[in-house]
Amino acid sequence: MSYKEFYTQDLREHFLKYTRKAFKLLPKMEKSRLLDLGCGSGLTTIELASLSNGEIIGIDIDQTLLNQLNEKIKLRNLTNRIATIRMDLLKNDFSNNYFDLIWEEGVVHIIGFKESFKACNRILKFGGFLVLAQSIKLMNKNQDLITKYGFELIKQLNWAKGCWWTNYYAPLEKKIKEIREGKENSHILKNINTIEAEIKWVKANPNDSDCAHYILQKKRNTL
Repeated sequence: MSYKEFYTQDLREHFLKYTRKAFKLLPKMEKSRLLDLGCGSGLTTIELASLSNGEIIGIDIDQTLLNQLNEKIKLRNLTNRIATIRMDLLKNDFSNNYFDLIWEEGVVHIIGFKESFKACNRILKFGGFLVLAQSIKLMNKNQDLITKYGFELIKQLNWAKGCWWTNYYAPLEKKIKEIREGKENSHILKNINTIEAEIKWVKANPNDSDCAHYILQKKRNTL
């Protein structure tokens, strides 16, 4: 998804309602230690800060996006609660059993399910939670890895069917059309060709973009 575009970041706010719903399904955790995996410019990170009262560490490999998040942290006076680190999950140096909760939305499939589950198991406390926002199709294909790497699926919260198209790609398609026709400023979107390729893929594979939040709980160590 083209989340680096300023305009698309605004569109992604539509999906925060699913973040909130998923968080409410977790047991109450006081002063938790939370990892936001692939935090990007921090849309979800800031939301998680409003939902929790603990410490949050956001990691991403893109320093430009982390700089944007750092500005948001300063503006909201959250420097005492949120820290950012330019870090690859698979090369992290966190201590074993460090986090109470690991949250990710749309990056595990890029890193790799097997590798991500293994890395998250090591740094997550026993009984801690790993929350994923992922394609239902991809999660179904990797379902066996959940138990293999020491987790149990506690809850699956499906998003509204077709919501990626309704709330994200349809408005993008309309905006691109306006730019092509000279009705809108071309600076609104920089990577139009990339976004058009995504739109084309979604149209050709309408069911593949259906997503859900998956709440997994760590039941055993797999070190």
